[in-house]
Amino acid sequence: MENLDPVYALNEIPHPTVIVTVGNYGENGRYNGMTAAWISRVSWDPPMVMVSISPKRYTWKLIKEYREFAVNIVSEKLKEAAIEIFGKLSGRDVDKFAESKVKVVKGRSIDAPVILDAPIVIECKVENIVETGDHYIIIGRAVDAYRNVEGKPILWYRRKPYSIGVEL
Repeated sequence: MENLDPVYALNEIPHPTVIVTVGNYGENGRYNGMTAAWISRVSWDPPMVMVSISPKRYTWKLIKEYREFAVNIVSEKLKEAAIEIFGKLSGRDVDKFAESKVKVVKGRSIDAPVILDAPIVIECKVENIVETGDHYIIIGRAVDAYRNVEGKPILWYRRKPYSIGVEL
């Protein structure tokens, strides 16, 4: 039996890649998006998801302020923007949507923006926030969900993005 560093072992868990969008779409500079690796369904009834975010992130500030967010599933079409813009740059310093040319509109049931090229969008209202080490878990109730376009979701495994063979 080989001993493993727990951080190494945790990096072996595959996870979906999403861009979490937050803020108020109508207010210039008051909305943002970030690529989030740690996201999961946490309840069937009511339908809820959780996303884990560092308090250092601008997205964290906006979630605390607006108490809603959208989960935008990333497909091949969004992969480069998710990695290079939404995953590396800070919304405090740059308008990630302008930089990436990713088109957004106001959510159907929330004020946060949603990504038009996201195959699936799940709009959420914050139900609870739990501090966990160096991140917070934000638990959101899914209040709306819809398909914008066809596309295969990106799955991260071993720090690399992979498309999985299921059309959404």
